[in-house]
This record gives sequence, C-alpha cells and structure tokens, in this order.
Amino acid sequence: MRNIVSAEWTKLLPHRGTWLLVWLYPIAVGLIMAITIGVKLASRDPATAITAKTWIEQTTPIWYVPMISLGRYLVAAYFALVFAGEYGWNTWKLVVPHAARWKLIGAKYLVATGLLYLAWIGAAAIAALLQFTKFGIAGESIPQGVTLAAILAAHGKLVLLGIAPLLITAAYASVMAVLTRSTLAAFLISLVFVTLDELLGKIVGGLSNFGVEWLAVPYRVLPSYHLDNWTSWLRDGTGYQLKLASGTIVSYSQTTSLVALTLWIVGLGALCLFAFRRQDIN
Repeated sequence: MRNIVSAEWTKLLPHRGTWLLVWLYPIAVGLIMAITIGVKLASRDPATAITAKTWIEQTTPIWYVPMISLGRYLVAAYFALVFAGEYGWNTWKLVVPHAARWKLIGAKYLVATGLLYLAWIGAAAIAALLQFTKFGIAGESIPQGVTLAAILAAHGKLVLLGIAPLLITAAYASVMAVLTRSTLAAFLISLVFVTLDELLGKIVGGLSNFGVEWLAVPYRVLPSYHLDNWTSWLRDGTGYQLKLASGTIVSYSQTTSLVALTLWIVGLGALCLFAFRRQDIN
C-alpha cells in the first residue's frame, strides 16, 4: 500500500491540475496578504486597535473553503480530475493488473485529501506569518491574547468544521467519476449535488408555505440537513432546526447527524469501489 500511495503522490504532486486546484490556495493567500500589507503601508492610515479574536480570525479564511459552495466546487473539480482523469489518460490499464483495486481507490482518496490539507495548512501558515509581518512593518502592537495556543485552537476548530463537507464532496465526485468515466461529467453532477446540499433546506422551507411538505422526508435523509446540523452542533453547541409552515420542526441530535454523515461517506465510498471493481479496464 505504501508503494501505491507513493506512486500516486509522485504522479499528482507536479500535475497541472494540482497546481490549479491545490497549490492555488497558498499562492492566492500569499498574494492577497502581500497586497493588503502594501495597501496598508501606502495609505498611512492611523492604526486601529483590534481584539485578539479579530486578529486571529484574519488568519483563518482558508479553512472556510470546504464549507462554502465555491470552495466545495473546487474540491469536487479536483477529485473528479484525480479519479476520472485515469480514464481520459487511459492509464488505469497500466496499474490495475499490478495492485488490488481497493488499494488504488484508497490511495487516491488519501493523496488527494492529503494534498488539499497540505495546501490549506501552508496557506494558513502564510496568512499567520504575514499577519505578524504586517503589524511589525506598520509598527503596531500585537493584541494581548494572540498566542500560539489561541491561534492553533481557532484554526483547529475550523479544520474540524470542514471535514464532513470535504468528505461528502469528495465522495460525490469520486463516485460520479467512476460511474461516468468523465472528468467534466463528474464535476457537473457533483456541482448539482453540492448546490442541492446548500439550497435544499431553503427549498423545503419555502415550499412548505404553499403546503408542499413531502420534500421534508428526503431532506431528513440526505446529507444537506445533517451537514448543517453537525456544523451547528460543533460551532454553537446547539442543533440546527428547520421549522415548516405547518409547525413541523426538522431537528435531530448531534449523534444522529454524525451517524447519517458517516453512512453517506462510507456508503458512497463503497459504491465507488464496487463500481470500479466491476469495470473492465482495457
């Protein structure tokens, strides 16, 4: 397994898709922060005192990538490329005879996820470093309470919040990539699924005003509600509730949503492997 992971790493690390959809993050954060520093120095505005919380929050935006629609679209695009690209490049036939198929699928999940988190960690480190630099160059004092422990705690909480939507998105894209054998098709279908995750609650709530509440049944089962509920529990300590026009409330416990999301992630991953194992790779 180690050799397969190493080979996948070696293949994806320099790939153009990785540069566009992975290394994009630290590069973009570095440029944005550098421009911010330049603007601040050029403006010569008087220093505005900020709290330690605000100071730290300015270093954390990268961790919202797997939690927002645009970020999830980019994640889906990368996983679609990683899984479906083998069909377009016609390279599956070179590796399938030499390794168990579950190992090949597992290596793709591990390496693609690892590269994304490596890029995000790098982007977060750059943001923190340039934040210190910005305050140092401007001669401003670092707010009291900005410590390594506080920075790691704030970043760690957001990392935890992003795991479930990242894995769900990766599962959508990988399954569609194997089923369609097309990077574009896998991305477009994943885009629909991600958008549905984001909008289904609003659609269910809106239609309930017109007496249409049957959509609440699939809403209780699909990842959409459970992603919101799990995030709400982790972020606020309370669950997410959707109140319908009839007075019915969609509400579940933290454990229920965790189990539901786990079943979706594992189930979609198993479907990806099942479909791949039944394919005739020529």
